Amino acid sequence: MKRSFITVAAICTLVISTGAVQAAGDPVAGKTQSSKCAGCHGADGRGQGNNPPLAGKKAADFVKQMQDYKSGARKNAMMNMMAKSLSDQDIADLAAYYASLKAK
Repeated sequence: MKRSFITVAAICTLVISTGAVQAAGDPVAGKTQSSKCAGCHGADGRGQGNNPPLAGKKAADFVKQMQDYKSGARKNAMMNMMAKSLSDQDIADLAAYYASLKAK
């Protein structure tokens, strides 16, 4: 019985940790995705015109804002459209990429 419990606990831990790894963003993939953002936020993510910088933004903040655009909780016609075209993994990847860059 004790061995079964340990086995089940080990499997649960593995499943949980695997999910966390999948949810983490990949900055290399995010760099590829960032070409969609460059027209407004600059190739280096440092902002352009009235568009805010993304470089150096905390990943969790970026994800939250993008999820809010995607759901419509945050309103901006262009950003709502752009966010809806991104998967959760795309958003996580972009967040990891922009968080890896230095802010102005």
